[in-house]
Amino acid sequence: MTVTDAAADATPKGVGDPILDLLNGFIVQLRAAGLPVSLTENLDAMQAIRHVPLEDRETFKYALAATLVKHHNHWKAFETVFEVYFSLRGDDYQIGDELVELPEMDDDEQGDQQGSGDQQGGGGENLTPEELAEMLYQSLMRGDQQMMRGVARQAVKRYAGMEPGRPVGGTYYLYRTLRNLDIDGVLERLLEQEQNEDGEAPSDFEQRLARDEYQSRANQLQQEIEAEIRRRLVADRGVEAMAKTLRKPLPEDVDFMHASREEMASLRKAIWPLTRKLAARLQR
Repeated sequence: MTVTDAAADATPKGVGDPILDLLNGFIVQLRAAGLPVSLTENLDAMQAIRHVPLEDRETFKYALAATLVKHHNHWKAFETVFEVYFSLRGDDYQIGDELVELPEMDDDEQGDQQGSGDQQGGGGENLTPEELAEMLYQSLMRGDQQMMRGVARQAVKRYAGMEPGRPVGGTYYLYRTLRNLDIDGVLERLLEQEQNEDGEAPSDFEQRLARDEYQSRANQLQQEIEAEIRRRLVADRGVEAMAKTLRKPLPEDVDFMHASREEMASLRKAIWPLTRKLAARLQR
């Protein structure tokens, strides 16, 4: 059996050329991101998606992961490339001026907010910055993933300042959004609330547990914000253009004057063997 025959046999039933072209591009970008995907694993992925409903995005994602990800260190790169190539599409993710709708809060939770009636609750277009801050507080206090997702969408719309066709990276939009949300201040407020509920000062261990839990929820919120920014950039620039931004530069291509901590660590790792060789030569 030839490779062409194998690929034909692996073609998912009911799946047309567009999804196969998208899957091929997905494999190419995984390799560009550093994942060692072989031809056999590519065919395995095609076979795997024959047995899952394509409309179930999470199942589709993990079916591909089961065949293409061989090491836990590769998971983050896989997940990022997947979110770009198989991002949620539609008018809701276009870059524009409209605001989005948020999950409604209970009446008791709305008591501290200004306004009444239709100006509170789920109408995203009527939320003030103070009301959005309260929604942020409630989402982190509850650990409510759906509410975090709604807050992320609203925050990106309100604070990121995204404009169609603007050649700005997602990191800039993330910085603007997080700066306006002041998540650190919200975390301090949550910890103070924990101390006041019992009337007794919690032990150092309890404080640490509470801080770690709220920090974990804040990290989840940041991931939702990153995903929201990424989806909107894909809708604006297209899959191919966004995928290119996921490729990590080689150490020799990094501008060390503006390098991140991770990039500096990569530079040190690459340079370290060279410094030892140079030192050995100088001692001769």
